[in-house]
Order: sequence, then structure tokens, then C-alpha cells
Amino acid sequence: MAGLRDRQKARRREAIMAAAARLFEERGFEQAAMEEIAAAAELSVATVYNYFRSKGDICLAIYRADRDLVQAATDRVIANPPADPVDAVCRLMEADFDTELAFIDAGAWEALIAAAFAAQPRLAAAFVDDSLMRVQQFSRLLEVLQKRGAVAASTDIPSAAELLAGLNLWHFINGMMRLRKGGRVAGRKLLDAPAKRAIRRQVRQLVDGL
Repeated sequence: MAGLRDRQKARRREAIMAAAARLFEERGFEQAAMEEIAAAAELSVATVYNYFRSKGDICLAIYRADRDLVQAATDRVIANPPADPVDAVCRLMEADFDTELAFIDAGAWEALIAAAFAAQPRLAAAFVDDSLMRVQQFSRLLEVLQKRGAVAASTDIPSAAELLAGLNLWHFINGMMRLRKGGRVAGRKLLDAPAKRAIRRQVRQLVDGL
């Protein structure tokens, strides 16, 4: 019975996050009300407040759920990366971009990021934490490659990891803008084939040096 209750709670929690993500995209963070989120999730307002104290808490939950999924996916790459450092870095980035919460898309991320930098310090902190997590993942990957001899012992891994995380963020923002320009099309991804080719060129330049 406890397992059933836990699954029910998890389903309700996800339903609330999914409903909030849709409303944030459609109406914006400030305009969406908790009452509307409850109605969209087909739950009572009291039930929603049992799970989340505010819209900000819902946003934080979305950030953390995405972060946990991405970290698990990139952990698998770090555990057994390709031998070639360019392949390894590209694989890590693709694992990041290909790992998505089922209920959120680029439009919803725009709303969350806008809220983070407009009026929600806790969301801004979560955004920064996400970015630092990615720096850490790139650093861990480079350390594995360095131990294998695929990356030079003299490599400044912290700096390289920061550059790669910055490139990752640039492609995230660029992907969101591309999807906005092209409109909603089922199956379109933040990282398309041209973006993947661009990442490979950019990572190759970083690995080869200037």
C-alpha cells in the first residue's frame, strides 16, 4: 500500500509540474495563478499547496528534476566515454540535450529562465547551480580522459570545463531561439544536425588548440 501511495504522490507531483510548465509558457510566470495550475492538473487548490507552497517552488522542482535526469545521463557517459576526446565531449553534450523532461519544451524553459532573472532569486540560484553542475560534469569527463592519456597532463581542466559548459549553454540558448523562430513542430530538438556538426567543429578547435 505504501508503494501505491508513493506512486500516486509522484504522479500528482508531476501533473502539477506539467500543468505549471504549460501555463508558464502560455501566460508567463507572473500571470499564471496557483488556482489555474490546480485546475489544469485536475486537482484541488489545497492539494497543490500540499505539494508546493508557491509557483517558485514548482519552478525549483522542475529545475531539479531536469538536473537530476541530465546528471544521470551524463554520468553514464563519464563512466565509459569514447576514447577520442572530441567524441567523448560531443557524446556528453548530446546526452545533456537529448535528456528532457517529458512535460517541458523550449517555450516553457524560456518562461522559467525569464522568471529566474526577473524576480525570482531562488530560481536564478538554481539556474547557476545547473550551470555549475555541467562544469563539474565536463571536468569529471576530462579527468577520466586525462588518466587514459587522451588529454595532455598539462591541460588546465577547470578552464577547459568552464569553456565547454559555456559552449553548452550557448547551444541551449541558440536552440531555443531556433525553435521559437521555426514554431512548434513535433519532434524538433534543441540540438539538431547542423548544431551537432557545429559542436564537433568547436570542440575539435578547443582540443587542437589555437
